[in-house]
Amino acid sequence: MKILCIGTSLLEKTCVVNSPITEGIKLKLDNKIETGSGHAGNIAYLLSKWGVETYIASMLGADDAADKIKKEYETVGTKTEFMETSYDKPTGESLVVVNETTKSHTKFEMKSNAVLKKFSCNFEPDVIVIDGDDFNASVAALDKYPKAKSFLVASTSNNEINELARFVKNVIFNKETAEFITNIKIDYNDSNTLVNVYNKLKQKYGNAEIIVTLGERGCIYAINGQIKIMPPVVVSIVDTNGAGDAFAGGYVYGMARDFGLEKSIAFATIAASFSTTKLTARESFPTLTEVSSYYDSKFGAQNNPNNTPDATPNTTAMNNASPAPTEHTTLNTEEPAQAPTQATPETPNAVDNNANK
Repeated sequence: MKILCIGTSLLEKTCVVNSPITEGIKLKLDNKIETGSGHAGNIAYLLSKWGVETYIASMLGADDAADKIKKEYETVGTKTEFMETSYDKPTGESLVVVNETTKSHTKFEMKSNAVLKKFSCNFEPDVIVIDGDDFNASVAALDKYPKAKSFLVASTSNNEINELARFVKNVIFNKETAEFITNIKIDYNDSNTLVNVYNKLKQKYGNAEIIVTLGERGCIYAINGQIKIMPPVVVSIVDTNGAGDAFAGGYVYGMARDFGLEKSIAFATIAASFSTTKLTARESFPTLTEVSSYYDSKFGAQNNPNNTPDATPNTTAMNNASPAPTEHTTLNTEEPAQAPTQATPETPNAVDNNANK
């Protein structure tokens, strides 16, 4: 299997403080960690770390930052031959300031806005992953390889993202982008808002499998016409930066391996949750063994005696009358999860635990 990721690669600096960022004050930085980043770049890094042959197509500057990014890709085996060099614009950078007290982070991002000029691919990818930051290269790849499984990570809303979302097979929206596109504010005390957001996105992008990530609340998706919530793993959070990319990478991996929708989302959720237990995006990405072992311990062989490919995690089924999710009750690292109802990917049984991703 070969995966092609198209989009942003940049250099990210993560600093830790112990108080909020406010105007007019001076904060002491206790440490600084420098890694690569960017949505497409992070997903390529994770998939490579998990042993998948992955190629990254990004534009970098002719500078030291570019050299550092390429060397980091090499540590996990990401193929970089489709990266290009801009001599007009520098490599993009971002600064992440993590508040160790609240576990929240503030991110300052400066993208180079340089796009691929001579993009071509000398192989046929099985999977194409795009983050929307290089529209022309993304359209070219989707048009040239229509049989590839395609994924869009929609972390912002603009005309190009809206156009790309109409042609890919899977779209992962974050909460803010989903709210902006639908003009509906999600209220966790009113589950109708979740249902309405999902339905409106499905009406707009009906050809795609749609997932909306909700941060600490998990994610919503639909299967067999039923909108459901996948809750996150309960962990001790250190830094949430990069969790969305870990989710996307886990989902791409599962769908590329034909795990089925719910197992793929469970893999994604576990990867995202585990990634919040360490600083930075890439250094916090869990190994495939960690994610697989956790999944198997909750929904694997002992709970799936016929070894069907997709033991179904516990989720909350939603409709217009269902209560809003209130607590995490599945995929819990502190208490054993209830054995899931055995089901195939095509006909999962809905399990209502009043769960709440």
